[in-house]
Amino acid sequence: MTIVVQNRYFIKAGQETEGLSTRRRASQVRADEGRPVGRIMVSDGPQEGAAPTFVWECKYADLDERQADLDWAAASDAFTAVRRHMGTLLETFERLTFRVV
Repeated sequence: MTIVVQNRYFIKAGQETEGLSTRRRASQVRADEGRPVGRIMVSDGPQEGAAPTFVWECKYADLDERQADLDWAAASDAFTAVRRHMGTLLETFERLTFRVV
């Protein structure tokens, strides 16, 4: 059962460039440590409703792979440092998890 996670980042006004750069650093840490990198998506124009500044999306083979990634993220000092910095840039953060049917 494929799992898809979307992290939706709503960055504080004026911090959009730093926010995207920080998300890219997080992806680089993931790559350096052999973790799934996922993909970053930005808006392609006006959106209906409250749209995030950008979205990070990652696909996992199953719930066990997703849990292993969560465990890695909690244990990685490098990733934790990037996550902590991102927290200073956020207005709001949403994480959605989907099962592909």
